[in-house]
Amino acid sequence: MTDRQKQWLVRILIGGLIGVAVLVPVGGLFNDLVSGGLLAMGTHNPFRLVSYDLERLAGPAALAVQLGLYFLMGAVVGVSTLPFADDGATLVRRSLAHFAATAGALTLLVCLCGWNWGKVVPLVVYLALLAAVYLLIWLVRWAGWYAEVAAIRAKLGLIPGSSPLKWRETLPYVPLALALCLGVPWLLRQLEGSGMPLLSGTIYAQLLLPVGCLASGMWLGKRHGFCPLYPVVCGVGMLAAVFLLYNYTVLILFCAIAFGSALLGVAAGAYPRKKEGD
Repeated sequence: MTDRQKQWLVRILIGGLIGVAVLVPVGGLFNDLVSGGLLAMGTHNPFRLVSYDLERLAGPAALAVQLGLYFLMGAVVGVSTLPFADDGATLVRRSLAHFAATAGALTLLVCLCGWNWGKVVPLVVYLALLAAVYLLIWLVRWAGWYAEVAAIRAKLGLIPGSSPLKWRETLPYVPLALALCLGVPWLLRQLEGSGMPLLSGTIYAQLLLPVGCLASGMWLGKRHGFCPLYPVVCGVGMLAAVFLLYNYTVLILFCAIAFGSALLGVAAGAYPRKKEGD
């Protein structure tokens, strides 16, 4: 067995065990809500490891099947912590293959364990969330690699010119923009429940969204100059949030706040300043 194969085996075992440890309580909650708890209007059981759907399909072996699925999901996530290849083309192919395997494991988990919330949340939503997380991890890794290469080139005096519209410089800030425009309002909506949308409405639109986009835009502009694509990313992220979390009545207002604040931020950050001593 080669060293690379040993690394893969260790990550599979560690990831699988972590998957079992994490998904046992999470799976118990899901199975309770879907199969015998709140959504099914049945007797509420605070912890149900094996779902009714899986028991009907696998019978006595349902527990082993569910734990095996938990281990499989943890294993594919554990493998993702290793680099798949050294060259770009092979890396993309193997990453796509790994994503397909991860999506397959998630599909089995959702369908066999009955994690479909009584058809309220379809499988496509789970896969879309998986793809979004996968993309964010890819962007973070790419940003780290790019920063290392840029640092090496700078030490060698080989500083490259800016990319068109500074898309390469903007790319590492895309996860931050998506977190501000999608993650924060979603979290606030969960915190406030079904009550008045004070957190995700007034406070978010008047304080958190403009301040967050302005500050992140200023940081980007200060480091890389005027980056026109960042306000567009913020506007598009807010557009998605409007349709997912809000309604069309706030479309223009929320998108204008996100776009305008980010535009003002990158412009202010890129504004030339006199150096000390000038």
